[in-house]
Amino acid sequence: MGAPTLASPLPPELADLVRQLLERLPEFASELAKLLSDNEEFYRRVNLTAPEELRKVCEVNLRNAFSAFIEGRDVSVESAHKTALAQAKAGIPLSAVLRAFRMAGTYTYEVLMERAIPSGILTAEQMLPISNTVWRIIDNYSNVIATAYTEFEADSARYDEKARIALIDGLLDGRFTKQAELDDAAKALRLPPAGPFVVLYADRPTDRMPMGAVVDSRRWRLVWRSLPNAEVGIVAVERATDLRLLREALDTAGHGIGMSPPVSGLRRVPAALRRARIARRCLAPGETGVAGFGDQPLTTLVAGSLELARELARDVLSGVLELPKAEQEVLLRTLHAWYAEGGSAKATAARLFVHPNTVRYRIRRIQDLTKRDLADPRNVAELFAAVETARLDPSLGATTEA
Repeated sequence: MGAPTLASPLPPELADLVRQLLERLPEFASELAKLLSDNEEFYRRVNLTAPEELRKVCEVNLRNAFSAFIEGRDVSVESAHKTALAQAKAGIPLSAVLRAFRMAGTYTYEVLMERAIPSGILTAEQMLPISNTVWRIIDNYSNVIATAYTEFEADSARYDEKARIALIDGLLDGRFTKQAELDDAAKALRLPPAGPFVVLYADRPTDRMPMGAVVDSRRWRLVWRSLPNAEVGIVAVERATDLRLLREALDTAGHGIGMSPPVSGLRRVPAALRRARIARRCLAPGETGVAGFGDQPLTTLVAGSLELARELARDVLSGVLELPKAEQEVLLRTLHAWYAEGGSAKATAARLFVHPNTVRYRIRRIQDLTKRDLADPRNVAELFAAVETARLDPSLGATTEA
């Protein structure tokens, strides 16, 4: 990797002059380091803390340029690339580095002119091609420097993202047990250390609005973590109105979302995540909107132990599940609507677009098939848990065909 030098070799007299300058390289490197320190605040700080390091960088780049002039070869820009990466890591702005290389190029050319023209080695006109070459090299250096800074920024962004994800994972997994660790994570993620927080467990977006657009980071203090099958959010809700506004925003998202109850600090995030997952399972497949943990206590209980609920529901609904699939669906849909309408046959009929007597007939049939009396509160609870299990898990339905 190199920048073009002169199109033809230097005149012997000028080549001899450059060789003489090369012998005095430490002196010129110190002059250049002082020039940079006097004109750039960032290099002044470097010169105060590590003067030898700055002088050494100047010496390496001057030696590279002088040697290329003498040998008539391309000027290697590898040292410029390495220098730019080091200065990017040190936090020196790109603009300052570019100005420094322009100053170094100007300094190099002026050193040559001061010694070549007064001594009669070359005229000002004969120095012009050298001037053009110096600025061509500076342009090439500038491109290399800008590329190095872009690489550094890309690497930093990847590192920062990995570090951010590691912090979020640590909070979700409960790996941080010391308060100092939790405080550091909160600071790095720009979250309030004390909360309160809610955890969201949402479907992964497909063609729907991404969760980051639903819960605007300009409005909320939050972090998101994408998992293989879900998106998890930790959101600060410092006031009661925050929780209400958050639910309103989530309800319009077109996603299925589970929300934990508020927790007082980041230490309780793992427990909140478990509850957000259960809350998400309170929504049936394909259902959207936000379900809060405990919004419907019995449904939450079913969703929290779905495997056990499935086993019990098969026993409670065994008579219904022995029917052909079409009949099962009619009865289960009627029972679900009956619960949704508070046990009113008239309201259930309006919901299903049937006659109230049809609803009453179906409810009696369900009671006969399940041997549960809907006048008995315990039977009411058992059937509700069973029908909620069927709603959340359609695979519970019969395989018998009509």
